[in-house]
Amino acid sequence: MLTIDPARTGGTDVRIVIEAKDRQMSGRAIREELREAKENRAASVAVAVFGPDHAPAGIAPFDVRAGDVYCVIDPANPDPATLDAAIRLARLHAIASLRDAASEIDGEAIRAGLAAIRAELEALKGIKATLTSIAKGAVAVQVSLDAIRDAIVARVADAEAEIRRPVAS
Repeated sequence: MLTIDPARTGGTDVRIVIEAKDRQMSGRAIREELREAKENRAASVAVAVFGPDHAPAGIAPFDVRAGDVYCVIDPANPDPATLDAAIRLARLHAIASLRDAASEIDGEAIRAGLAAIRAELEALKGIKATLTSIAKGAVAVQVSLDAIRDAIVARVADAEAEIRRPVAS
C-alpha cells in the first residue's frame, strides 16, 4: 500500500493499494478483489499488477478500468518504467478523487490530464490492434509463401524425375 504525501493532498489521508495477480480471473472477480482491497486498506485507488500470462486482454502495458489502474509486468524481465507510470497514474486518480481538499489542488486540471491520458491509452490500444492485425497478416503471408515454396520444390522434383526417366525410342 502507498500513502500519498499529505502535502500533496491538502492534508487528507489518501492511499493506493497494490495487488499482484498471478492467476486468470474474470473481470468481475478482479473488480471485486480490488474493491475489497481498497475497502480493507481505506484506499481510494487500486493498482492491479498482472504477469503477461494472466493479464486480461487489452491492458498491456497498462490501462484504467473503473477508476483503478491495471498493468502488466513480466516477472522474468520487469520494466520499472511501466510500474512507475502505473503508480503515478494511480496517484493522479487518487488525488483527482478528492472533492474537498485544500485549494492548492487543482482537481479540474488533474481531471483534464487524466482525460488526456485516457485518450492516449485508447490510441495505444488502436496501435496495438493494428500491430496484431499486421502480425496475423504476416503469418498468413508466411504460410502462403511456405505453400508456394513447397509447390515449387514438388515441381522441381517432378521435372527431375522427368529428366531421369529413360527416353522412349
